[in-house]
Amino acid sequence: MLTILICILLLIVLVSWAKVNPFLAFLVICVVAGLLLNIPAAKLIGSIQKGLGDTLGSLVIIICLGAMLGKLIAASGAAQKIAGVLVNAVGEKHIQWALVGAGFIIGIPLFYGIGFVLMVPLIFSIVYKYKLPAVYIGLPMLASLSVTHGFLPPHPSPAALVVQFNANMGLTLIYGILIAIPTIIIAGPLFAKTLKKIPSTPLAIFTPEDIPADKLPGAFKSFSLTLLPVVLLMGNALLPYLNIPPVWLKFLAYISDPSMAMLITLVLATWFLGVRQGLTMPQLNTIYIDAIKDIALVLLIIGGSGAFKQVLADTGISTQIGTNLQHFNLHPLVLGWLIAAII
Repeated sequence: MLTILICILLLIVLVSWAKVNPFLAFLVICVVAGLLLNIPAAKLIGSIQKGLGDTLGSLVIIICLGAMLGKLIAASGAAQKIAGVLVNAVGEKHIQWALVGAGFIIGIPLFYGIGFVLMVPLIFSIVYKYKLPAVYIGLPMLASLSVTHGFLPPHPSPAALVVQFNANMGLTLIYGILIAIPTIIIAGPLFAKTLKKIPSTPLAIFTPEDIPADKLPGAFKSFSLTLLPVVLLMGNALLPYLNIPPVWLKFLAYISDPSMAMLITLVLATWFLGVRQGLTMPQLNTIYIDAIKDIALVLLIIGGSGAFKQVLADTGISTQIGTNLQHFNLHPLVLGWLIAAII
């Protein structure tokens, strides 16, 4: 137990204080753990390689395709179209709820960083137009982006947990949405009401530069292609309950597989949001390359954490930790949340 504590503290110091690349920090921690636990060098290297491979094996396709899709949705103007449609539909009185909906829909395929950069111009355009506080307007949308990033596949953390626990991706998505909705409402519009009187004057550099309306994709294309992965992944969770011919069941199982669902969506989006919107293949390739650059470090960090997990598992320490934690009179979910919050 002391070894684990030392490793975790060292990891925090390396990443937070020394500013070491998180992936390298994980590898260093794996070596330190191996030395403290007297693991032979050959076995340690094997554990690291196995942990990296097992963790990333089924995640790389899903996360990379998700990053490409999110980047294209942003670059094509589909996200801007979705936000604009929702805001125009509800008017000024309920504008916060429109931003919550926009953040939720856009946040499913877009990673938080991309969504944040994309939505800031929209937030400030509303601030300028309606003379409302930026925090009051921005928090609901950012709450949606944050919660979808943390709760819903194909985002890295929930997708990684699905692999670790051998869970159903579609069912995880459904449960995630059920938990996400009340969380977003509390952390977004309700909490933002307490911040309405906080003055905030956006800098001139935040004056939005939107894509012209005549260059945006249609609302149907924007909504349908953004939500298609959700529909397909949910279909995967419903397969056991469908009473249809085996041929159709196999077909639905094929297209609702997480990797295949993301690939199908990206192919359709490449055509309808890319080629049909006037983007050339070199431009699309640049968008996809940038998307991989954005997600590369995240993938390496996930792989590094998998390597550390495997080192602990191969030494039997993970089992010992589980046994020791059974003595705590806390629900496992609460205990897990506390550990994550402390770290």
